[in-house]
Amino acid sequence: MNIILSRLLAALLMGSPIFAADPGSFLDVSAKVEGKASYKDVKGSSTRTKTQNRTLKIEISNLGKEDVPATKVKWTVFGHRMKDHKLVELKSGESTVVVPGRDKVELSSAEVKVTGTREHTVSVRKRSRGKTRTTSQKVPASGVEYFGYAVEVYVSGQLVASEYSQPSLEKELHPGKETKKH
Repeated sequence: MNIILSRLLAALLMGSPIFAADPGSFLDVSAKVEGKASYKDVKGSSTRTKTQNRTLKIEISNLGKEDVPATKVKWTVFGHRMKDHKLVELKSGESTVVVPGRDKVELSSAEVKVTGTREHTVSVRKRSRGKTRTTSQKVPASGVEYFGYAVEVYVSGQLVASEYSQPSLEKELHPGKETKKH
């Protein structure tokens, strides 16, 4: 019994691993959205049409000593329709990378461009028999607006790290799965 304890203690002190950890367990992911919005006035209304350009910047960090080969990074950018706020997938992609030990890999998504206008009222002028009459017309919302993103990191088909800008997006990607923090 003392021999086993002394060997375990020696192994711990010498830094040699007793149990080999899965290299994928040392991966972490962070993401941020970069981009801008521009606005164009809608003639005859106080509303503006919004155009958004978004690019997702992803960083995969490896806190372990060993390289992690064949790391699959999946990303999805979501929007919602202006009319009914229904969630839509704007763009998605995936890359396979090697994440070096004690280093990081940076990736970027393709640029996503969306345009949308909120419901609004416009003034309409009608001229009849020398008189001008102004009426209002309701214009329904149209287009799409940026909503959020999801980034998931897989090693050997196993999800090892993830980041969701909105908690509901994990449920959208994995319906019926119990959510947990990766």
